[in-house]
Amino acid sequence: MFRYMGKRVTANDYMLYNWTTAKILLNATNDWLGGLDMNSLIEGCFESNNDVQNVVGNRFAGIYFPDEENEQVDLFCANLSKFPPEQADLLIYLMGQSMLMKRPYNLFHRANLEMRTKDVPRSFGNAKTWETPFATHMLKLAKRLQKCQFRGPAGVAYCINSNDIGELPVEPDLIYLDPPYLNKANVPVDYSTFYHFLDGLVDYALFSQGNDKYPHKPIALKPSRWRTPDGGLAEISDILRRWPTARIAISYRGDGRPSIADLKAVLGQAGYIINEHTAVDYKYALSKNFDATEDLIIGTPSRLT
Repeated sequence: MFRYMGKRVTANDYMLYNWTTAKILLNATNDWLGGLDMNSLIEGCFESNNDVQNVVGNRFAGIYFPDEENEQVDLFCANLSKFPPEQADLLIYLMGQSMLMKRPYNLFHRANLEMRTKDVPRSFGNAKTWETPFATHMLKLAKRLQKCQFRGPAGVAYCINSNDIGELPVEPDLIYLDPPYLNKANVPVDYSTFYHFLDGLVDYALFSQGNDKYPHKPIALKPSRWRTPDGGLAEISDILRRWPTARIAISYRGDGRPSIADLKAVLGQAGYIINEHTAVDYKYALSKNFDATEDLIIGTPSRLT
C-alpha cells in the first residue's frame, strides 16, 4: 500500500520466508509478472530430478503433510536452482502460501497432521483446500498476484533480528511495527515456532536441523526480546533512541503484555505525542477471547509538532 502511494519502503523481518516475500512485493512490476509463463514455471518446480534429497520426507513424516506431499516439498527445493533468483523468490512465495493453505490453522506450531487426515464428518470447507495439490494453489495465487497493481518506487528488504535493529542502514520518516506479545498467562507468542517450516524453502539445510526436543521439530527457533515484557519495552526504547526523528506506529493486541499503557508510557517518557486508535469487535485467530482489541498506537516526536 505504501509503495502504491509513492513511498519508498524498507521492510525487515527475521524470518527468511517473510524476507523473501517482502522482496517480491517491494520489487515486482506488472510488466515482469505479466511476462512470466506461470504454468511453465510451476510445472518446472515439480519435474523429476535425480538430485532430489528426501530430507523432508525422512525428517517430517507424519508431522505436517502426508508422505507424497513431503516428497513434493523436497522436489520443489531440488528444482529451485534451475530458476533465476527473482523467479526462485517468486516460486518460494507461492509455494509457502500454498503450504500454509494446506495446514490446519495455517500454522506449523504443532505436529497435528491427524486433524487433516482423520476420517470424521466435517462441517467446514477446509478439507477441499487441504487436498488440493500444491501446484493448483500456486497457479491460482500467481494469477491473483498478476492482477495486483504494483506501482511506485522499488523497496529494500532485510532479514535482521530486531535484537540487532541498529544494524539497519536506513533513516525512515515512519517506522511501522507489528511486534509479538505475551498473553494473559505471560506466555510469549513466538512467530518463529508458528512459521519456522517455511524458512526451509529459502535455506534447504534448515530441514536437516529440526529440533527433536519438540514433537513438531521446529527448524528455526530464533531469539526475541519480546519473550518478556521488559525485553519488549527495551526494544521500543532502543528504536526511539536509534531513530529519534521518525514517527512510530505500533500495531498491537489490546490485552497483550507489555500492556498498551506500558508502550504509551515509554513513548511519553521519550517526548512523543501519542494518538491511539482501537478496532472493536475484533477476534484473533485461535483465540476464544472476544474482548481483545487491535490497537494502533501512533507516536510523533514533539519536535515535529
